[in-house]
Amino acid sequence: MLKPIQKEPSVNESERILSSIATNTFFSLWCYPSLFRSVGKGKELTDLTVYFNNTLILFSDKGHVKFQAHNEIDLAWSRWYRGAVKESAKQLHGAESFVRNHPEKIFLNSKLKDPFPFDLTNPHLKIHLVAITRGIGEHAKRFFDSIQPGSRGTLAYYYQVPEKLLLEKPFFVGDVDQEKTFVHVLDESGITLLLEELATPADFIHYLEVKEKAIREQKLLFSAGEEETLGYYLQEDGGHGFGDIQNPPENKGNFFAISEGEWRDYRQTVIYALRHQHKVKARLWNEITARFADCITDARVGERNDLPFLTHSNAVQVLASENVHSSSVLAATLFEKFDSVPKGIRSSRSMQSLSNPGRMYVFVFFPWTDQYKSYEEYRQDRTACMQLYAHVARYKFQKAKEILILGADTKGRPGGSETILAIDASVALKSEERVAAQKIMKTYKILDSVSEKRVKASGQPKNIGRNDPCPCGSNRKYKKCCLTSGMH
Repeated sequence: MLKPIQKEPSVNESERILSSIATNTFFSLWCYPSLFRSVGKGKELTDLTVYFNNTLILFSDKGHVKFQAHNEIDLAWSRWYRGAVKESAKQLHGAESFVRNHPEKIFLNSKLKDPFPFDLTNPHLKIHLVAITRGIGEHAKRFFDSIQPGSRGTLAYYYQVPEKLLLEKPFFVGDVDQEKTFVHVLDESGITLLLEELATPADFIHYLEVKEKAIREQKLLFSAGEEETLGYYLQEDGGHGFGDIQNPPENKGNFFAISEGEWRDYRQTVIYALRHQHKVKARLWNEITARFADCITDARVGERNDLPFLTHSNAVQVLASENVHSSSVLAATLFEKFDSVPKGIRSSRSMQSLSNPGRMYVFVFFPWTDQYKSYEEYRQDRTACMQLYAHVARYKFQKAKEILILGADTKGRPGGSETILAIDASVALKSEERVAAQKIMKTYKILDSVSEKRVKASGQPKNIGRNDPCPCGSNRKYKKCCLTSGMH
């Protein structure tokens, strides 16, 4: 029987802010403040833990560490760095080590009675570490403005230098310990911007992976701020609606830098305008995902509450694993079809995921009639119909590795609900199953005349990097020509 998830509340206001904004991106199902490890009577693991699709993100929030502005700048900086950055890194590396060595000893709360619901024993579990600081922006702005007016007041980054040098460079942070897992050090503006722009688990995790690779493997030396790194990333085409950070070929493998102005330049591009539109539409998809996630977290699922937690969460994870671009197009397709279906008519629409090409969606709109004695009876029939769609979809879309069926009411009925079925389609149908699918398709007219709706990713031209020659023939770099002006 599904039980409510009892989470430990955040300890202070800074951690509550972090948990709130992170939940908007990762949903209640994958966002956990203050997990505890079974050491003695229980010891906090980290200030916030996010688990999603075999990836763990550990957050340490040192928002309580204040910058001692009354001291000399070098002394104030070194003390703040040790308290806010160094201590966070120590906590995060310790938590990572505990997860790797004792994954079964992590609990939802200090009573150590409710184990963490996800499996952390997978040897291929990925772990990312994020250190959050607060209250440093005004001091950074004052310092950088004294050198050259106009600073955004964010931390700057030197990655390939020893920590001793960072202690002597106020408001610069970097790779805290190059022998251990990379720690992303973010001030409050940096984490807020990332969670707003990378507004899905897939987008946020992909950015962390790409950034770590750029620093550890591709010799990213310097960035003028997290917003500049993000601007650089979002202007590069990483495929399937994701961004990228690449060392420009003309560098020939030498160190490269991300200079000030990348975020400003990105805000002036057509790519930014298109992404903003996608973010707005993607919220509709996220709202559906959030409803499913909240119902599982609170044990309020309308159907099959006898199934285990992971069965429910794995199905919803499919919805949540779409990135902003794909979520936007899926939402547009879903609601466009919903608005076009006449009252009392069963209908469907299929579409391939843009960020996960091996995934197919089938949206099934099943009408209510007055013949039903209760909504529960109606929903049972809708689920049975969805199962027929799932069987035919496996026959119809034989290249798909997974299929998700989303069932919903048609227009005209107040309230309503949605149901999802996640199908593993990686194993081919047997001959008798194909025959059965053909019979279902013809008898019930299920997907008998449907064709996949495929939408190409929009944005910059395929395989054109921002530092490549512009395809318009101007002999200028793409980022300084049509990327900014929007001419394709």
